[in-house]
Parts: sequence; structure tokens; C-alpha cells
Amino acid sequence: MARAIKTLILLFWFVMLGLLIQRTYFQPTPVIALGVITEEGIRAGDEWFGIYQQGKKIGYANTRISIEGDAYRIREESEIDILALGKVHRVRTVINAYTSRDFLLKYFDFSLATEQSAMDIKGAVVKKQLVLDIITAGQTRKEKYPLKEPIYLTPNIRPAVTLMGLETGKRFRFPLFNPATMSTDDFFVTVESKETIKVGDSEQTVYKLKQEFQGMESRAWINQDGETLKEESPLGYSLLKETMIEAKKRDKQGPTVDVVSLVKIPSADIPDAAKVVYLKARLDNVPLSGFELEGGRQSLAGNIIEISAPSGTGTFRFPYAGADRAADLRPTALVQSDDPAIKTESAKIVREAGDAREAARLLNTWVYNVLIKQPVVSIPSAVEVLKQRVGDCNEHTTLYTALARAAGIPTRMAAGIVYMKNGFYYHAWPEVWLNEWVAIDPTFNQFPADATHIRFVTGDLSRQADIMKLVGKLKVDVLEYK
Repeated sequence: MARAIKTLILLFWFVMLGLLIQRTYFQPTPVIALGVITEEGIRAGDEWFGIYQQGKKIGYANTRISIEGDAYRIREESEIDILALGKVHRVRTVINAYTSRDFLLKYFDFSLATEQSAMDIKGAVVKKQLVLDIITAGQTRKEKYPLKEPIYLTPNIRPAVTLMGLETGKRFRFPLFNPATMSTDDFFVTVESKETIKVGDSEQTVYKLKQEFQGMESRAWINQDGETLKEESPLGYSLLKETMIEAKKRDKQGPTVDVVSLVKIPSADIPDAAKVVYLKARLDNVPLSGFELEGGRQSLAGNIIEISAPSGTGTFRFPYAGADRAADLRPTALVQSDDPAIKTESAKIVREAGDAREAARLLNTWVYNVLIKQPVVSIPSAVEVLKQRVGDCNEHTTLYTALARAAGIPTRMAAGIVYMKNGFYYHAWPEVWLNEWVAIDPTFNQFPADATHIRFVTGDLSRQADIMKLVGKLKVDVLEYK
């Protein structure tokens, strides 16, 4: 069990915590004014910030704003060390955004690099479409997303909200595009209060902002010129304005708080959890509406959920011939089931299978055996995972989904929580269509998955981001199991 905790608790929330929070909350006050244009424009500048986790310096962020012709260029760079399962992971992100003088996004490039992987995303707004080039594993994939309204990135244009008026009670909505999940969601900023805080040896009048994105909140303090002095984010993270030299300093011992301990959901012990075929539990402290807790093997009554692991005996001759599961067979930007290498590997694995159930089981075993089990801070891409053959539950799930779809087996990604050693952890796993949706788990080599897998959402990263609404809040009381 100890080995399982170290090597198999695979960190679905890593993308959410390491990327979503970092890109969305660690950057200084990403508030963008819609349609605001003034003679003054915005101020060019270069600001540095230290990033802290419960008082320990773990990284830095830098924002540079410059004027290039009739456009603003906003460059944001961040570097952060994350301690997970005893290992420190360094994540570096850079984003260059170019906007018109009224802050409308024109084009951008985004890069994320860790010791295991790298990804680049280049995007441009072309009429009512966002056109993306997604570069991973040495390959470029083009995607187009229709836009309902102008979109914005996190590059901070703080003076815009200052020009709009820092008045207590004002609330602004911004459609924010997040490259980490390749999705757009509303970002809200509320001017909560006007305060006086101590900065060094002096006091300054500042405005306290509440920032809300995908169910999580952070706070920022800016002065009347729009300069950010500090931010506070969930789970004990904070950002403080510093000089470049100060910002780049690190605590010698590095981060000391393992993020696993921050997101674990304590629970009574469930011996032999992998053999559990029925679970009844109470879900508390979070609103449950909007989640996919009902359906298939799960039933929900109020806040009481029951999960029964199906036998998964249904099957069909593959590839699936019906049109009703087209969405679950389709390649996507990161689940490249149409990639030649993915298709070739999939065909090798399932060549001896007589039906879809056997093919799905063979794929599950293959992914479990081939991938080295270790946390990876990345945006999971099936072609990258196939090449690197290392990862956590994100990588297992993404690769499995691509291989299964390539074989003609409808497959979707699920995310929620799973029980492991006195607690539940955030996790991702696939569900395959075998005349019903059957949860499986290539991370744990389970076919089907045990009943301690509690699904909250299905879909790609844009949908999985809703899990952030649960982090630090969800409580689980196990009532019965067998």
C-alpha cells in the first residue's frame, strides 16, 4: 500500500493546481476592461513578484507591458517549484499576448516546460474564430474554436480597471481564455473595499479585489495607480511585489509542503478498497448541482451517493458502427486518436481481440504495464505520452482514450475522487461504452474500476476544470461499503 501511495496515486489535480491556479491566480490581478479606451492608454512597465506557499518562497512571476505600434504586448513569465510525493517539480510558463489599444486580444503564444515535457500553443483571433497551433511531441495540430464574444487572456491589464473606476462594490465580468485547458469561462472581479496596509516602512491606501474563476476565489490588493502589491490564493499560496533580485531568490530547502497533503480528503479506513463493489457515502460542504453524479453506476439522493461497480460484461463487434457515440470516437486537440502512431499501436494491442470488451481490457492492461507511474506536471497529450511513456492518471487516461477511440471503441474521460489509504484523492480515469458506460482504470489496472471511484464530471480538461470547485471544501463520509 505504501508503494501504491507513492507511485499510483496519480495527480489529476496537478494540471488544475499546477497550471490552472498558477496561470489564473499567481499572475498579478488579471483584470481586463471590455471596450475601454482612453487617451492615457495603459502604462508600460516591468513588475516582479515572489510566489510563496505557506510563507516559503517557491517561485517568481514577472509581467512586462510594452507598446508596439498600435498594439500592446504583455509578456508574463512564471517559474514555480511544486513538491508532490516527495519530489520537487519545476514548472516554467511564458505567455506573450498582443492586444489592440482597446484591449481586445489579437494573437498570443503560450509555452509550458517541465523536466519531462514541453508544450507550445500559438493562437490568433480571426474574425469570430480562435485559430490555434498546438505543438507537442514535435508535431503541430491546428484547431479552430468559434467565439461567441471577444476573449481575453490572463496578461494583466490592471490600469484598465483603474481607469474604469476603483469604486467599492463594482463588479466586472471578463470572458477569459485559459490556454492550459483551451477553454473560455467567466472571470469576475469585485472591488470589495478600500484599505490601508503597511508596505515596508510606510502605509499605502489600496483597493481589495475579489477574483472568481471556475468556483475558486483569490484576493488582490492594488494601489490607486493599478499596481499590484500582493495576492492571496487558496491552499496557502500568495504573491508579493518584490524587486527582480528578491523575486528570483528561493528558500534553500525548497517547498516544504507536499501538495498531496493539501488536497487529500480524510475518510474512515476502507480495507481492500480495490475489491469494493458497492459504496454509499455522504457528500458535504459543496453544492452538488452541475456535477455528473447521477447516471450509470451512480445514483444520487440529496447528498447521499451510491456506487455499484458493474460487471462490464456487455460487448459488441468493434469498431462501433452506430452514429450515436460519434463524439466519443472523435479525435481532439490532445486526444489524437487519428494520429498514425496512435492508430498503429492501438491496432497492435487489439489485434487478437474478438470483441470490444476484450479489446478494451487489453488496452487497459497495456497502458498500465507500459507507463512508468510518477507525477508529471504537464498538459497531457496522447502523442506525447505515447512517446515518453511516463505519467500520472492524466497521462494514463488521455493515452487510453486515444488508443480506444482509434480502435473504434467509444470512450470518454471521467474525473472525480478515488479512495486510497485513509482518504480520497482527486483522480481521472476512462469510461468505455460496452452497451453501457463502464468505468475502468488503467492507472490501477482495474477492469472494471472499483466502487470507490466517485465520478463528478466527464469530458476533456475544459470540463474537468470544474473539479476545482471541490478542492479544499469537499467532505466525504463513508456510510456503507461491501
